[in-house]
Amino acid sequence: MDPPVPVQSTVALTGISKRYGPVQALRDVSMAVGTGEVLGLIGENGAGKSTLIGVLSGTVRPDTGTMTVGGRPAPLGDPRALAALGVSVVVQEQALVESLRVYENIFLGRESRTGGHGPGRARRLRAAAAALLREMHVDDVRADAFVADLTYPQRQLVEIAKAFANARATDTPPLILLDEPTSALSEHEAELLFSLIERWRDRASFIYVSHILPDVLRLSTRLLVLRDGQVVDDLPNVGVTDRRLHELMVGRERSADYYRESDQTGATASEPIVRIEGGSATGAFQDVSIAVRPGEIVGLAGVIGSGKSELAAAVAGAARLDRGALYVDGRRAHRWSVRRAVRSGVCYVPPERANDSLFSTMSVRGNISIGFLDLLTSRWSGLLRLREERGRAASLSARLRIKASSLTTPIRELSGGNQQKAVFARWLARKVRLLVLDDPTRGIDVGTREEIYAVIRDLTRDGVGVLLCAESLEEIIGLADRIVVLRDGQVTAEIAAPATNKPTDVDVISHMM
Repeated sequence: MDPPVPVQSTVALTGISKRYGPVQALRDVSMAVGTGEVLGLIGENGAGKSTLIGVLSGTVRPDTGTMTVGGRPAPLGDPRALAALGVSVVVQEQALVESLRVYENIFLGRESRTGGHGPGRARRLRAAAAALLREMHVDDVRADAFVADLTYPQRQLVEIAKAFANARATDTPPLILLDEPTSALSEHEAELLFSLIERWRDRASFIYVSHILPDVLRLSTRLLVLRDGQVVDDLPNVGVTDRRLHELMVGRERSADYYRESDQTGATASEPIVRIEGGSATGAFQDVSIAVRPGEIVGLAGVIGSGKSELAAAVAGAARLDRGALYVDGRRAHRWSVRRAVRSGVCYVPPERANDSLFSTMSVRGNISIGFLDLLTSRWSGLLRLREERGRAASLSARLRIKASSLTTPIRELSGGNQQKAVFARWLARKVRLLVLDDPTRGIDVGTREEIYAVIRDLTRDGVGVLLCAESLEEIIGLADRIVVLRDGQVTAEIAAPATNKPTDVDVISHMM
């Protein structure tokens, strides 16, 4: 990798590292961005982009490293101090106060500096906000409107206005962080944002994060590519193509042995276990058709916000379809829910293990057996057959090699990998027919991942279908028989992935972004 081109930096980071448990989110990252620059931040899901944005905005405190603003040391992990130094951020997860008006949100925390003191401050703030919205050519948002009454795209425009207002209020050239800012904007609204960035470039510096690579290439003066938490290239945006960025983002080879591709079975029957026809969920995905057959693994690929997780949840009964139909064994399923799904043999491992899967105060045994207690209740007395429950839990724990001092140990005391094994174990006692997995190896060490891959392969050999949604594209390609690619809530490709002819990362990612 060539050394980065020196810039007159507004903001610089040196030697930034951040670890979350076993996951190294950032590793010795250094970067600089100066006035007049738009730095395009590129990387796959899990590359470290969001963590780096968090460090720059102060919401994430790194384990090591330093930061300077205007050549002077800046406090890491202090959002208020960094905002005062001119660092503003626009993220997908909006941070507006719904009960306040637009102008109150735009100048929140800076009311006195913009509106002064005494009578008339609200009027002056309202006028300043209206002037800023006019400058941005935002005609459909009133400065005195309540945020709660705005649509999501309108709120995104208010977030952008808030960032630009903060940038104006500082004495140093500001840094504006734009993290997927056009995700909810129309083409016209996105064009307004692009023109605003171009007009402000001589007064500010920007970091632009987006999965829409043509937009990144259009706006950026430089490109910073992250992979696995490290900077792999820092290059001027001269003659760079989408395909070159794809190659930089993935840049690795898949290990066939690691994913046990030789054990890949493919579908063992033609009739789907579950299929969705023309399924839509407002704000998540539109007109999607998908099917999973016995013995096959169908991978869902897409960037964050593509709709893949919401689609997986809909198949598992954890989310509702607004339109379309879901069929189980060829019959239309009405009022599909988690309860009905489990009774039909469709079981779900959601992405947020701590929040959505585990009962943290319960024992290991309790977390395993919670998935099949209904099968162990006596028809005559209504009582639980405790000896059988203990035996099944112990057998499943041994089968998945869960490491715990005792099955009575609280599950919160186990490692993340062993917690995830317990979640898998709870469904194996049932006659599971379709396993819906959303990022099943997140935050898990390499050895435990291999064990989970082995469990998945064993299930498919027995005719169980798997719908796999994962942040790791390498994992999806390595495990899946077919890959359904989503972008902005729509299917953009369906790619065969047999063991003997796997697609490359670039083949898949070109349909994702």
